[in-house]
This record gives sequence, C-alpha cells and structure tokens, in this order.
Amino acid sequence: MNNIVPTNTPAETLRISPEGLEVANAYLQLQDLQKVATELDMPVDMVTTMLARREVKTYIDNVFMNVGFNNQFKLRSAMDALIGQKFEELQEAGVGSGKDIADLLALSHKMTIETLDRQIALEKLKSESVKNQVNVQVNEFGSGAYGNLMEKLLKGQL
Repeated sequence: MNNIVPTNTPAETLRISPEGLEVANAYLQLQDLQKVATELDMPVDMVTTMLARREVKTYIDNVFMNVGFNNQFKLRSAMDALIGQKFEELQEAGVGSGKDIADLLALSHKMTIETLDRQIALEKLKSESVKNQVNVQVNEFGSGAYGNLMEKLLKGQL
C-alpha cells in the first residue's frame, strides 16, 4: 500500500491501495463510472465497490476540496483580487459608488464567517468524547419458565 498525503498536514496520511488510487484518479478525471470502467477495463460493479471504500472516498473528497476554487485559500485570494480590482476601478474613475465594494466586502465577510463556523463545528465533533454506557442485566431464578428450569438444573433434577 502507498502512503498518499492529500491532506493539509503531513501528520495526516492516508493509506490507499494502488488499485484504489488508480480508480480514484480515473474517476476524478472522467467523473463517470462507465467511462472509468471502460478506461481501466474493469466491470462497473468493481469500480463502484472500489469507490465506496472509505479511504478512496476520503482521497477523492480531499483532492476535490484542495483543487481549484474549492480550495479555501484560492477562493480567498480570488475574492481579495476582485475587491482590489474594484478599488482600482473606483480610484481610476474618480467618481463612483462604494456600493459595489461594500457588497463585495459583505460577501467576503459572510464567506469568512461561514468558513469559521464550519471549522468550529468540525472541531467540536472531533473533540466530543464517546459516552460510556453501563448495562446491567438482572437474572432472577425465581420467576417464569427460565427460573424454574435453572432451579431444576442447579438441583440436578434434569
């Protein structure tokens, strides 16, 4: 098995088989089960089974979230460039409304707050401890058919 590091920190490695990695990469490129099966000369049900594995799903999710404008840093950078461009247009024109910039700043702020809220929720989920539960079963010999059978067994009557 290969160690693939699709995550942000080197400590978080993902163990994925070479076959799973091949199917995952083909799926990321083609985004169609039938095309992946044809490309890799595999049955569709085998491709589906490979894509359903936890480590393959995790790999695909991480690649998807870290590529293009799904990456939070690239998205932030694009938003900053857009705001900077609007400021330049406003300065060059000399006259204009600050409403466009205010709208962009409000959108940027909203996106940042939503990202932080999701990160906080994720950290809360990670920090929740498993609650222990103790189950107690009380078996009384004196009641019902089970109790009668146990008394006979213990007294050696059977």
